[in-house]
Amino acid sequence: MERIASTWRGKGMRYTMLKELVRRVRRNHALEHACVTLMLDAGCEPPLGGYSTPGGFFIIGGVETEEMARIASEALDRLNAGQRELAVSRHCGTNLATAALITGLLTRLLLGRRKVGVVKRLPLMAVAAVAGALLSRPVGNAIQRRFTTLADMDSVEIVAVARLWPGPKPRLHRVRTRMPD
Repeated sequence: MERIASTWRGKGMRYTMLKELVRRVRRNHALEHACVTLMLDAGCEPPLGGYSTPGGFFIIGGVETEEMARIASEALDRLNAGQRELAVSRHCGTNLATAALITGLLTRLLLGRRKVGVVKRLPLMAVAAVAGALLSRPVGNAIQRRFTTLADMDSVEIVAVARLWPGPKPRLHRVRTRMPD
């Protein structure tokens, strides 16, 4: 009986660790979005993007390291001040994935198992693509708010901002964060 109990405790511990890992990525994802928004507001030109990890995030864009550090600090301050809308970005890959998923599902629903020619399928596929594009932003933003970002920056600290790409524009920066367990 003890062996079974220890197995369940082990699974609970793994679940707790996984939940904390996801929470860290979601918080860093929100901070990454806030940084990209501030970079766009400052006139930073594409290519511009980011990738979040449990220990921080990467940002690619045309800013110097000092400017990136200032933007990251301002983004954190603004999220802490309650500007939660900075955590949701219309440019997020979540919206792209949502568009693809909705389009695929609608195409499958509209076409079903019918065996018709390509020409007869094109209008239905176009309807699915347009509907997927129209629904992707509101649905994708809702998914970001609920699952992929977390605007709660309580006790989040920016530990370091370092430039990783040695060449000219675009520049790749690593923003490292620390959060309490």
